[in-house]
Amino acid sequence: MKLNEEQLKAVAGWFAGGASLDEIQKRIAADFGLHITYFDLRMLVADLPQPQEPEPVKPEEPQTPAEPDDQENPDASENPEVPADSEAPEPPEAGSVSVSVDTITIPGTMASGDVTFSDGVKGKWYLDQMGRLGLGGDLPKGFRPSPEDAALFQARLMEALRSKGLC
Repeated sequence: MKLNEEQLKAVAGWFAGGASLDEIQKRIAADFGLHITYFDLRMLVADLPQPQEPEPVKPEEPQTPAEPDDQENPDASENPEVPADSEAPEPPEAGSVSVSVDTITIPGTMASGDVTFSDGVKGKWYLDQMGRLGLGGDLPKGFRPSPEDAALFQARLMEALRSKGLC
């Protein structure tokens, strides 16, 4: 099936506007009275410039107005980068990754247990039948521990498994 130049421009506009292939297929049928297969439509839009995905908007950090109070904190004027009333977050305590081993393992695994990373994120770990390590539980989607936490987690996991006679 061939579309004329005017129809191709319309399809390109819909595609650039973010319309799905299903929506475009329905609009071709409604506007032009033509029936095009999904495969043919995919081949048609493959030759078009692909729409750019918008960059994710970075959430702005909340800014609290710093009210200078020179009488309470005379050093506030010496370091203008740090607001007078702010407290620097304390770095995570080194070695604060904790690992425990379940007495009853998750079905289908060789071993399982709980982990708490230095930033307070808690989750579940497991070793499957092939010996692959996995993380899950209530971990936030896409969570990745810091490299330091990951190394410490693995070391603590080996200690915990050895103490239970599992490795």
